[in-house]
Amino acid sequence: MLIPISRELTCILSLSLSFMILFSSDGTMQNMQKIIISSISDDRANFEVEGYTVTGVMYTVFSVSLWFGPYVNNAVGPKFTMFFASIGYLGVTVPCLIENEWAIYGGTVICGIAAGCLWPAEGHYMIENSSPETTARNVGIFWSIMKSSTLWGNLFVYYKFHGKQYIDRATRETVLYFLVAINILAIASFLVLPSSTSDHKTEGYSPSKTAKKCWSILTSRNMFWLVFTFSYTGLQQAFTDGIYSPSIGFTLAFGNSAKELVALSGIVLSIGGILGAIAPVVLSNWIRRHRYARRSIVLIGCTGQLLAYLITFINLPDTAVFGNTDQTSFITPSAVLAMTGSLLLRFGDSCLNTQIFSIIADLYRESSAEACAYYKFVKAVFVAINYYWCSHFGLHTQMAILSIWSLVGAFCFFVADSNITLSTEKKTIYQVNE
Repeated sequence: MLIPISRELTCILSLSLSFMILFSSDGTMQNMQKIIISSISDDRANFEVEGYTVTGVMYTVFSVSLWFGPYVNNAVGPKFTMFFASIGYLGVTVPCLIENEWAIYGGTVICGIAAGCLWPAEGHYMIENSSPETTARNVGIFWSIMKSSTLWGNLFVYYKFHGKQYIDRATRETVLYFLVAINILAIASFLVLPSSTSDHKTEGYSPSKTAKKCWSILTSRNMFWLVFTFSYTGLQQAFTDGIYSPSIGFTLAFGNSAKELVALSGIVLSIGGILGAIAPVVLSNWIRRHRYARRSIVLIGCTGQLLAYLITFINLPDTAVFGNTDQTSFITPSAVLAMTGSLLLRFGDSCLNTQIFSIIADLYRESSAEACAYYKFVKAVFVAINYYWCSHFGLHTQMAILSIWSLVGAFCFFVADSNITLSTEKKTIYQVNE
């Protein structure tokens, strides 16, 4: 049965396509940033940039800029906030073409600021164009389309990296110019994004009112529990987006296919993300009717990621996170197992994120930009933490940390979701008695 194309759905589809184009560039770059920067270091002995640290700096700036992102969104509206933010995402790819250390770190700061403005505006635009009945469906549509982004970028990278154990400058520049072109296309797509009811300056807006909203969200009971779930999503996102695939590429036991497996991993990650995001769309009616629906999807996602951590532990060497290594783990590295890990990691990531957006929409519909900003803030802090410590902790130690935090995050999500269910049931009983 076809979904009627209403104005609200048109806005959601347009938003999803714009993000898909933008992250076809940014997501692909993040998946291979460590590989790209390491290849520059191989060509230039005096080039001293650490790939994981660059991404950590970006997420640190991102976490700070999220505190003023809602102000920008309220002042100029979500459409133009996202348009200007998409320009800032060029700060990731363009400096790598220049191959200058200061340009790379400076571009990273610009991208972090842009991301801090982009995501609160995205949450505001989506929730304003969703009703309680369509939230699960719309989040699933957005996430499935957006997560297909790395599929397209990594297909090109896979073609260019095929059969290469080391990446030469010509190959590197071809890939980067391709990603810059995609980013420019994304900028144009945000410019023609349809206007919605939220696409205007908020009436009565003032920074003090936004700050009060942020504080009320921060001190709410449910947010106390959700912050642990948010922190886990940050840790697993860093591992999924920027650590796992490069670790495959640094495992030289894969032979001449090591570097092309980085791009192939990105493709499989995208497929896993699509599968995980489609679930809320298919099950949207069931989610609205069943009290345990959100918890079930989160449980499935976390279980899949725990299995991926086990696969990583036995399949990839502990030192693969640091750079090229000839070591092996408990078994001879298997490309099939590595790709299975990619599929499960992104599937779990999509399950978590779709349900987090769903619970935020239920709890903070009137303060959507602020709530999304706080979620992204906590998440970004822990993404940055993971990128900083991954240069010091072996891959197997990281698997132990992620496994424990996965259980903590899932439990805390269950508590917060059960509080919503109890509150809804009490309200229903009260209305019936009335």
